[in-house]
Amino acid sequence: MTVELQHDASTPVALTGRLVATSASLAVTKPDGTTLSTPTVTLPSVSTTTTSGTTAAVLELAAVTGISPGTPLQVTSDGVVYDCEAAVVDATAKTVTLVTGLPVIPDVGSTVKGTKLTATVTAPGASNVGSNWRLVWTYSDGTTTTTESEAAAVVRQRWLSPIGADDVRAVLAEMQTTRSEQWCSDVADKVDQALRAKVEATGRRPWAFLSPMAFVAAARQGIRYELATRGIAHGGQIYEAQRELRFAFDDNLNSVITSLAYDKNADGAISGAESRPMFSSIQAVR
Repeated sequence: MTVELQHDASTPVALTGRLVATSASLAVTKPDGTTLSTPTVTLPSVSTTTTSGTTAAVLELAAVTGISPGTPLQVTSDGVVYDCEAAVVDATAKTVTLVTGLPVIPDVGSTVKGTKLTATVTAPGASNVGSNWRLVWTYSDGTTTTTESEAAAVVRQRWLSPIGADDVRAVLAEMQTTRSEQWCSDVADKVDQALRAKVEATGRRPWAFLSPMAFVAAARQGIRYELATRGIAHGGQIYEAQRELRFAFDDNLNSVITSLAYDKNADGAISGAESRPMFSSIQAVR
């Protein structure tokens, strides 16, 4: 997914590492391959161990400092590393409920560490507005060094997700079921990513539309489709619901994409042909 860098303001960026980094760097790379800046990277600070009350779904820890809902973690037990994500944190009981439980119950004293790297990219300036930028992260745990590259773009306005966890809760309520706040937030993120990916697949840039709020109806269809892929749907006919909701999501999204005003030249204004809907023509030859 393309990372959006606000042209006139600092932008926080983050990466969930594949290992627990002890050193890291970041390069903001221009489309021509040169480096614009090298922001300072903040390493993950979470480092604790499991205690006797730990289960596969809930980690009881020596300390929960630095852990909040959504924090990515790595649990190492018997030499095996498990990636997981915090859903609910109880600071009093020092427990962390996971979004998805582990396949085993970690041993007492298993290490639990954070993997999220963070940095802040300073404003690149209006002259740099455009796509095909990259964020190049290089990090090491002291033994293994990894480099990961993310697509980026300098934008006039960042994409604002048209949905959130509350929209997921509302749809779940219709089905008379509930899930944790972090679970709902993860579903909303998945749908938002799907929206952006499908828009980008058309050759258009999500952040250049007049308003992302026009995608609300499509996003809500996306929620129903994502829930169906997780086994939650009206009527209990999961596979039929998945197929029907996928088509409904795609159709709704396509109708929005082809009708919205779009800032094609990224000058900050919707003008001329940009305010017209997309259309296509078919040429026939006899």
